[in-house]
Amino acid sequence: MTIASKKSRQPHKNNTIDVMIQPKHQMVPHTPTIIPNLMYNIDPDDYVPSTMRGKHILVLGATGGLGAQVVNQALEASYHVTALVQNDVNLPFTRRQLRNPNLVIVVGSVLRRDDLDKVVEHQDAIINCLGPKPLFAVDIDICSRSQQVIISSMKRYGVRRLIAVTSQGVTDDFDDNKIMKSSCTIQPQITNGIQKLFENLFSGKILQDKAVQERIIINNNKHIDWTIIRPGKLTNGQLTNEYSVNEKSNFNKVSRANVAHFILKELRSSEWVRKCVSVNS
Repeated sequence: MTIASKKSRQPHKNNTIDVMIQPKHQMVPHTPTIIPNLMYNIDPDDYVPSTMRGKHILVLGATGGLGAQVVNQALEASYHVTALVQNDVNLPFTRRQLRNPNLVIVVGSVLRRDDLDKVVEHQDAIINCLGPKPLFAVDIDICSRSQQVIISSMKRYGVRRLIAVTSQGVTDDFDDNKIMKSSCTIQPQITNGIQKLFENLFSGKILQDKAVQERIIINNNKHIDWTIIRPGKLTNGQLTNEYSVNEKSNFNKVSRANVAHFILKELRSSEWVRKCVSVNS
């Protein structure tokens, strides 16, 4: 695993990549060689994704429950995985995953163009599992704000494939005027009590922002081969490979592991390109 950090360092005189080994958080200069069982840092300015054979994917939101599942299953399937994370503290990956040379972790921001450009270039697909932290509501509009930056980087480097995870409760009957005001439609199947709970806890802003995110993606049809996934209520259940996929919304539960399984399946098959689909148990 490679971790690329944003810390400034003095470059080597021979112009090689400035790499730091981090045993017990001690920073020691080292040559840029993959060493098993060690985590090392590469300055983002020198970062270049692996040119080895195999599909290269960028996972955004990789430290969340769903994103971590995507990383895990992608590594098991021998993908080359890059994860852009805010920081490298408390990463939700096993020791085995962190030792995997196919995993590259880059510290940066999804809202910063330069950071995204460094990781989008040379990728075959972008998997966007980003979502806000509703209990804190600090980044409540992270999905729409970052999606525009993501698509801009994809256009710049000719990366066409995008799989984005939004939410049940967002529908296809968009009203552009309302969308511009960050509004969305909630499925009529939701009871008034549940809808009121959404409004009381989150003021509808999470779903509103997801709706804006979807519209940004759909408006870029000419440039992006997108699939939007609207999962049911996410759980920490096991991977069973037993789930339903259709274009009709359903509010059943589904495990993050099963949604991650479908994401990688769709990445291989492209069965649902330019469609919004529900994934449920």
